[in-house]
Amino acid sequence: MATEPSSPHHFQTNQPRELLACVEHAAELAHKAAEDHGAWRWLAISMTLAVQNACLCALDHGDEYGVKGMTRSDAREITRWTKNGRRGPEPLAVREPRIVSPLELLRRVGDPFFLRPPYQLPYSRKIAEAFDDLVDLRNTFLHFSEDGWTIDLREIPPLVLSASQVIRHLAVTQPIYLRYAGPHHRERVAAALDAIDAAMEHYPEEPAEEA
Repeated sequence: MATEPSSPHHFQTNQPRELLACVEHAAELAHKAAEDHGAWRWLAISMTLAVQNACLCALDHGDEYGVKGMTRSDAREITRWTKNGRRGPEPLAVREPRIVSPLELLRRVGDPFFLRPPYQLPYSRKIAEAFDDLVDLRNTFLHFSEDGWTIDLREIPPLVLSASQVIRHLAVTQPIYLRYAGPHHRERVAAALDAIDAAMEHYPEEPAEEA
């Protein structure tokens, strides 16, 4: 767990703090989204980051170097080094790890090889597709467009609600990492998710397509 910074001019954080920050910021954005359509952009970005952080919190538990969230090549390099008694130069991946894509992180928390039951996420194709769409939306908003964007806002609430379910399982229902989190972390995440869900459920649904 990260220690307090030695200087007031330095910012120090960790995965649980980042998860909580993303979720609470998303709750504020969800509250204002109905009146401020620009908030949807940042809501999509915050929820994507929140899912990533929730996955990393779960995968990194009890894993000194966080290899479960790394690319396979980086994970192999660190594992080989530690099994060899940490002799020789420290692998670059210890200082600069390459984390897998958000979709792969989601898949791994649903895989018992990476996260054992009951902490394992009940992974499904529906959850994967919704998060894939949210990541695509996040990527759209992160890239500058001279013409701006035209988005049907009714498409976003189901994606946010699905992301909320993922975070709720990993951080509220079956959190494995709480010993590394701050006081009242679980309760604060739950309250923020409740606020997000309430805001999304009151937004008009997209009409069903005609057969």
